[in-house]
Amino acid sequence: MIIELFGPPGVGKTTFARALTTRLRERGHFSELRLSDRPTEHLPVLDPDVAAAGQYPARQYQNAVIDRLSRPLSEMLTIARHPFDNSRDLRTAVHLLRLLPPQSIFGSIKNAQYISRLSHSWYEKSHAEHIVLFDQGFVQAVCSLALWAGAASDATIANALDCAPLSDLLIRLEAPLELLRARLYDRRRVQSTIEQLFEFDLKRSLESISMIDRLHALLLQRGRSVLTASSLDRRSLSESVDGIEKEVIRRLQNRTQRCSVTTTAQAAVSHQRRDQHG
Repeated sequence: MIIELFGPPGVGKTTFARALTTRLRERGHFSELRLSDRPTEHLPVLDPDVAAAGQYPARQYQNAVIDRLSRPLSEMLTIARHPFDNSRDLRTAVHLLRLLPPQSIFGSIKNAQYISRLSHSWYEKSHAEHIVLFDQGFVQAVCSLALWAGAASDATIANALDCAPLSDLLIRLEAPLELLRARLYDRRRVQSTIEQLFEFDLKRSLESISMIDRLHALLLQRGRSVLTASSLDRRSLSESVDGIEKEVIRRLQNRTQRCSVTTTAQAAVSHQRRDQHG
């Protein structure tokens, strides 16, 4: 079962994914978390003045930047070693980029490697019996591509959504504009110049709010159910996790019942055939 989160930058997708994964594991459900980590978000705070100024030791910044650059490179090299096995991932990336071509070469390269890695990870887990959470999946990738592409029509965005792999459950994270603005400002304060190259600037990040609204509407038009959640504070996070957890368990129970019915039906057919041949 694949669960996919989407929402504007700074809305709390990773925070929510961690909380939901922890809750499901506490309830005895084997759950795996696939994160799009930002290394500088995990730098230790030495003292309040340093944190407020966004100043961390150079070595810690250097390690964070190296991690940000080396992780995708390592994963892309893994894909490149098996070009035939991973041709599907490359085709997925190329197809989405043709539908929503970025306006810059950097945007094309960045999104091509990201979507290829996402596709590789996605299909690797697509047949897993356990729960797999992606804090950013293909809906988020389409959102980013649409922003990189500039003026993209609803029809083109819809085509991109249609050709992307489908998750079993979609969760949209929401937050007020001013809270998003504050979170994004704080995030950029602790990022190096190189790391900022991999992120949208504040203006483009806030533009993603309206793009998420468009994607949500297009998903509903296609019969996709979308649950909404928030992680504004501990209370809203806990309440949202409670609601999503109940829905996940309900769907797991329904899946188990369907599998049981299918197995029973297959056994009956097999028994009938044996009687006929006997």
